[in-house]
Amino acid sequence: MVDKETLKKNIEDVMERIEMACLRAGRKPDEVSLLGATKGVDVETIKLANQFGLKIFGENRVQEFLPKFQELPYLEWHFIGRLQTNKIKYIYDKVSLIHSIDSPQQIDELEKRCTKAGKTCSVLIEINIGGEESKGGINPEKVDHLIEKIINCPHVILKGFMTIPPIEDDDMKLRGYFRKMKEIFEKYKKLNYNNVNIEVLSMGMSGDFEVAIEEGATLVRIGTKIFGERPKK
Repeated sequence: MVDKETLKKNIEDVMERIEMACLRAGRKPDEVSLLGATKGVDVETIKLANQFGLKIFGENRVQEFLPKFQELPYLEWHFIGRLQTNKIKYIYDKVSLIHSIDSPQQIDELEKRCTKAGKTCSVLIEINIGGEESKGGINPEKVDHLIEKIINCPHVILKGFMTIPPIEDDDMKLRGYFRKMKEIFEKYKKLNYNNVNIEVLSMGMSGDFEVAIEEGATLVRIGTKIFGERPKK
């Protein structure tokens, strides 16, 4: 984990790199949001990161998120990891955005919980753009089916899409995955339903966020470049 000064410098450096990537792509820097991925990061470090200008925080595991939320309920939290349907009840009313929706069962459970609580929940559909068996997300061909499901669940608000592309040394292959996602994003942005407002394209992490921004990401999820290498379990 990083010390205070390194943390501050890392956040400034990432923000500067986001700005430069936006300029290269002819975009405004305020078009891209930065999320700090806090898996394995302690509460004190998260507090400091917030003081140093980081506004959005993302957790991968429900059991790690809940105690952090209890101590820092005032922060903007997103859930960015794979989400089991039976864990939805613990987080649906605590996070601003769930990035990893990829099944009708999750949507049904969210609708049930939100209806009962008189709330709504904003989500992204996770797309498995590289067709990797080890990753969550749906095949791009199944997006229509999942959106139809969401349209019939008025308490679930679809905000856009998320992806984790395959790790690639080949820059053009990597860009190809991000470009496919941008095409999907642009296609569905035109939809006009009460609970569908496509404005978020969550893609790009510590190793590829600049390429993702150049290809159209509106939100990048950065862990290691901000918080350093996390201790291995």
